[in-house]
Amino acid sequence: MDVQFGNEQRGIQSATALKAVLTEAAGHQALVFLVGDGGTLAVGVGHPTHAVLLYNPKAGGPPLHGVGDSTAGSSAELQPPLTFDGRSFFDRCALPAQQARRAAQFFFESGGGLLDSIVWEPEPTVMTS
Repeated sequence: MDVQFGNEQRGIQSATALKAVLTEAAGHQALVFLVGDGGTLAVGVGHPTHAVLLYNPKAGGPPLHGVGDSTAGSSAELQPPLTFDGRSFFDRCALPAQQARRAAQFFFESGGGLLDSIVWEPEPTVMTS
């Protein structure tokens, strides 16, 4: 599976290699992209307590995001803010960092599967005029 973060792209062959890449990328708040056969999972790493998960299938479905706190709505009160590579996310998307790492591990080990214990919902559609 290929992993991309910053200006780097690497092929990883083991769960240990994935863990090392996630740890390396977590030196600052960044998005790490795991590119599977059926789609790409983006994992926000580097926040002291939380992460985000985004999934973009190659075909047949809408992009999804993991939901950590469905009651948070569009609030953005976490400190430090939930921002990865300059992109801000609502607190609703804040998942415990270890849960997001488990989801990344599952995605890798299953060849692109999404962890069932995460609530996934479609990304909102932006209407333009």
